[in-house]
Amino acid sequence: MRLVGVARACLIRTAGKSRRRFLRAHPYHIDYEPGHDRSAIGILIQSINDENKNVLEAMSYREDTKVHTGTLSHVDDYACALKSTLETVQRQMLDKISAIRTEHNRLIPLHRLPIENFVQIITGALEPFNTRGYSGPTHLARLVALCEVCRRWREVINSTPSFWTTIDILDPPAVTSAAISRSANHRLNFIGAPRSGAVRFASRPPDRCAEFSRTAMMHSTRWRSIELVAASPEDVLAIMNAPAPVLQSLEMKSMAPSQLYFQNGASMFQNTNPRLRRLGLHGVAIPWDSSILRDLQYLSISTLDNFVPSCEEILRILRACPGLVEVHLSLKLIATVKTSKKGPPFTLPQLVSMSFSLSPSSTLVLLKTIRAPSVQSVNLDLDFNSDPSRLLSPIIKSTHALSATALGEQYRLLITLSHHRCLSWSCEPAGTYCSGRKFTITTRGKPATETVDVLLTEIDASRFTLGHRDIELHFDCTYYLNISTFLEKLDGVDRITTITAASCDIDPLFTYMSGATMDDDWGFPNLEGLTIYDCDYEPSLLLGMIKARYGLEEEDSEDSEDDGRDLPPPLKWMTISHVSGEADKDTLDLVEEILGPGSFELHEDVER
Repeated sequence: MRLVGVARACLIRTAGKSRRRFLRAHPYHIDYEPGHDRSAIGILIQSINDENKNVLEAMSYREDTKVHTGTLSHVDDYACALKSTLETVQRQMLDKISAIRTEHNRLIPLHRLPIENFVQIITGALEPFNTRGYSGPTHLARLVALCEVCRRWREVINSTPSFWTTIDILDPPAVTSAAISRSANHRLNFIGAPRSGAVRFASRPPDRCAEFSRTAMMHSTRWRSIELVAASPEDVLAIMNAPAPVLQSLEMKSMAPSQLYFQNGASMFQNTNPRLRRLGLHGVAIPWDSSILRDLQYLSISTLDNFVPSCEEILRILRACPGLVEVHLSLKLIATVKTSKKGPPFTLPQLVSMSFSLSPSSTLVLLKTIRAPSVQSVNLDLDFNSDPSRLLSPIIKSTHALSATALGEQYRLLITLSHHRCLSWSCEPAGTYCSGRKFTITTRGKPATETVDVLLTEIDASRFTLGHRDIELHFDCTYYLNISTFLEKLDGVDRITTITAASCDIDPLFTYMSGATMDDDWGFPNLEGLTIYDCDYEPSLLLGMIKARYGLEEEDSEDSEDDGRDLPPPLKWMTISHVSGEADKDTLDLVEEILGPGSFELHEDVER
């Protein structure tokens, strides 16, 4: 602090002397560096130069001004000495401030830990970023940011090779090169996924894909995990033929579906026999009896077109992976296996998630053969364009068998009619953040009315029951799809408590809810809430439905007669969202008045 006071006094004193000397001496110029313009020295020297310029301009109009060379030389010497002194003072100040900050950082409890513990903390903090998400900085970008915290962090991070082992295609080449150099001989993780998401969803090779692949190939013997998009079958072959003895995770997509063959006893990865735990092949077919398809914990196969494995080969792969935790199969053209070839049922005790986008016949074979007591998530996408629709009922039964011991009153059923004219339904824990098992089935190529018929029949007939818990109904379809026939299939289903409609014509819904159904009850008699988002509807039908369910139509019409039905419970909430300016506010004001305060919300924030 004493240095700060001395420097401040020196600046004030010398500034006053300089001004008085300017009035007596000839002008002079001091070299000024623009980079210092925000420091005390820079401000002082700039002011000296500015005042000197003013003096020059003033003297240019005086004829009696004479240049005294000795005085000018003296002033120049003094200015240089002043500049040198101030720079020395500033340098000492900065050194002292740096020393104070270093001492302050040293006293922080985190920095008093042994370096080994500090490294463990940083490692744990960075672990979630070893695999890139859909957005946010890369692993190395976060690491570089941590280096800027203080000198100690920078020294520890730069001297710890294990921090620099995750290489991302989004990192600049200079950062990638530096990271590989600092990683020493540690195993490397290469992430070549596009910026928009995972490798399997890539629609084209990412920028710098070829350069990144060449860099990765140079270090194949150090691969611990690798995610790449291959532009051609030749690139696929080069990657799968690289020596990779310590590889544990491989995820690759080929933009052109490829099938690999190896002759003369050769095998993938030059017979280095890596022990994979994760394998994702998208557009890449390998010999399905390969040793790398053993003891996997994660398996994902998709987009193979004509190179798909048979159902028998898939079952053989799954049998060879007793520790499998997660499996995703999206293979539309899979060949159906004969009953005699599928083999006896087997158990995958650790399987938590299974997702099948297969033909219904292949799906049914897998569901009947696999036992998964620990499964938490089942997702089935069924296309009935090629398989008979009679398979839907046994598929539902097999899926319900997985969930019979897990589902109870704490679960809810969501039925969704989508814009692709397909019907999906899922059973999941009630409440927004509840954990538990979730089962979803989507059907395509089959009328939604037939599907919901089978679904409701199987729900009533099987152990899959929700007791008295909620059923939610979602409409996410086009304006041209008439939902009247679909609604009629829900007559007598009195557990539907919530309806959400988006971007569709919902006039049939209001009509259905306004009068008696086939069983002489209200449409959705126990409905609690209704959400309408950017839908096409007639405001008068909405108001009429509200009046009917609240018994207000009798007040409006003297000729109306009581049909003997009890009124349904009042709606607890209704939310309507429109494009700004499209809402019929007069009608919606009446709706809000009937529903009561706190039960109605109007939003005009829809963007198309």
